Amino acid sequence: MNTAGILEYGDDPRAWTGSSLVEARWRLPVPPECVDELNTALAHFRRHPVPLLLTAQEDYELAACREILAAARARLDDGPGVVLLDRLPVEDWNRKEQEVVFWLLGSMLARPVVQTFDGKILEEVTDTGVKKRIGVRGFRTNVGQNPHVDNSFNHAPPDYVSLLSLAGAKEGGISRFISFYTVHNRLESEHPALLRRLYEPFFQDRQGDFWPDEPQTVSYPVFVRDPELRTRYTHFTIPAGYHTAGEAFEGVTRDAFEAMTRIVEDPSLYCEFLMQPGELQIVNNRYCGHGRTEYVDYPGSKRLLLRLWHRSWGKRAYSAV
Repeated sequence: MNTAGILEYGDDPRAWTGSSLVEARWRLPVPPECVDELNTALAHFRRHPVPLLLTAQEDYELAACREILAAARARLDDGPGVVLLDRLPVEDWNRKEQEVVFWLLGSMLARPVVQTFDGKILEEVTDTGVKKRIGVRGFRTNVGQNPHVDNSFNHAPPDYVSLLSLAGAKEGGISRFISFYTVHNRLESEHPALLRRLYEPFFQDRQGDFWPDEPQTVSYPVFVRDPELRTRYTHFTIPAGYHTAGEAFEGVTRDAFEAMTRIVEDPSLYCEFLMQPGELQIVNNRYCGHGRTEYVDYPGSKRLLLRLWHRSWGKRAYSAV
């Protein structure tokens, strides 16, 4: 710990830049044995279907799949924090079978949990035609999103976020990732006083995911150590939180947020790729920010990803209680 009282991360392998992170660290080929196991599991499922929430990976022989998910988990926890599994033959499966495969693999990673306050556990990431505004979560739109952590305004953000691509866009939709360890290091080097402010609470808007008797805003630090670094940064919800709370967004509070945002928007820090149908992207939501560029759909065909959130502590409910 330095004299400012803030932890320095130095050469931590989780602190990387776009030039230092080689593709072999984040791209993992899906072995043919895993695909064979999934096809065998699906053949059984067709004859003996159960609801998705009762589909248990322990009920199937999936040794090769468990091995590749264990390798992914190691890179998520102790490496770059982002993994792309390349790839699954989603074109061979109907929509229900795609969901079953995604659920089985996601369950091997970590426990899936609810993603909305009203109880949805499997979400579609697609453009629903609504415009981004306060109360509308970005995954329901086609707007670009700076690298961020999912659900930063919730008591219990997911530890991991997984996305299975079923259909791509006509243009755009490039995935972008950033290490918040690297962002933390840059802030320590360039703005140490502002970094200290980021360890104190900021208002965040809850984006419509709250009951009528609950407040629309919450207050959390952007950075905590528990004991590892955990980040609650989203470029939209923090300014929106000050707006909906009726609090001035100014002074050192705004300076700290804007200093961090400038670093988060530095393209030299990004790992970027364009997900193809069948690829499965997983990110450590504690320290690896993820975003995307704006996209345009094909006429009559929408970009479509399936999303799971994973958290191994608390209850499965949205707020873990």
